[in-house]
Amino acid sequence: MTTIKLSGATNIGEEHFEFSLDTTSRKRISIIGPNGAGKSTLLRILGGHQRLNLGTLEINNVLVDSPNEKIFVPPHKRPVTLQHQDGGVFPHLSVLDNVAFPLRSSTCSKRSARKQVSSIIDKFNLGTICTRLPRSLSGGQIARVALARSVASNPTFLLLDEPSSSLDVESTSEIHNHLQDLETTLLIASHDPVETMKLTDFIIAVEAKRIIQQGGLQDLTSNPSTTWISKFLDLNLVSGEANGYNVKLYDGGNLNLSGRYFGPVQISFPSSAISIYDEEPSGSPRNRWEATVSSLDMDGDLVRVGLSGRFNSRATITNISFKELGIELGKRCWASVKATELKVLPSLETAKK
Repeated sequence: MTTIKLSGATNIGEEHFEFSLDTTSRKRISIIGPNGAGKSTLLRILGGHQRLNLGTLEINNVLVDSPNEKIFVPPHKRPVTLQHQDGGVFPHLSVLDNVAFPLRSSTCSKRSARKQVSSIIDKFNLGTICTRLPRSLSGGQIARVALARSVASNPTFLLLDEPSSSLDVESTSEIHNHLQDLETTLLIASHDPVETMKLTDFIIAVEAKRIIQQGGLQDLTSNPSTTWISKFLDLNLVSGEANGYNVKLYDGGNLNLSGRYFGPVQISFPSSAISIYDEEPSGSPRNRWEATVSSLDMDGDLVRVGLSGRFNSRATITNISFKELGIELGKRCWASVKATELKVLPSLETAKK
């Protein structure tokens, strides 16, 4: 069983970071949060590049950081590899020697190290460029070299800080394919919700230099704890003034809730909860509004439909429904959402007009 258990804090200058997590039995983990929230700092603590000031860190039931017990296991003695955002490839080494570096640093001969990484070179499609220096490579190629080098160290845990940042769509897709094939446990700090949903099934959300929510993707989608998480996971978010079961939205219109609330509120609901109609629906939907199709995004068998009207929102429907409704940009339609799908957020910030 692979597991990381952390309960501790660290200081960087005047900034204080405090984290508590348990990744037992999780193989694909995303760390999400706004810029400056502490995602990279959390990875650095796990990788041994940032010491705790108090608390403990256990990796696979081995204590690797405990200030009180004066225990600190350095990075190269942990079953962990941390790949920084820029990849950190060595400019003076060829592609082959970059990939072989983890083996060379453990006293393996150059010839033996090169031989041992030959299968990794092939797996990451680096054979045709293995003699080249990083300065002659594209961003996507450098990303593959960095990932291949990280894999060559054979870590139990691979920590990746924004692995697809600054890459084009094709290069990102290629890196994602390689990551999906890996057997090692992944912890990925990401700014991309698509990457998060595609590569991982467990999410650690960081805000204000602490972990504010962790759980499965479905858990966070159905019960986000903050406004930022709601927006990140492609949920719709509206604000208004609640008076019992009714919310008067600041942007216009009203929504009916399944529970009683009073005062300023923020409400989220998944894009999949919105139904779209050709004409005003009758019967049960109490929350319905007229809208105009403002954007379309095809994603396999699903279509994300941007809607403008009383408030801006996004709906996710099947391709079959999309064709049956004859949806196109500028089309007028009706949308509805059940009151039971509306989540009043216990947000860290006050709802604003």
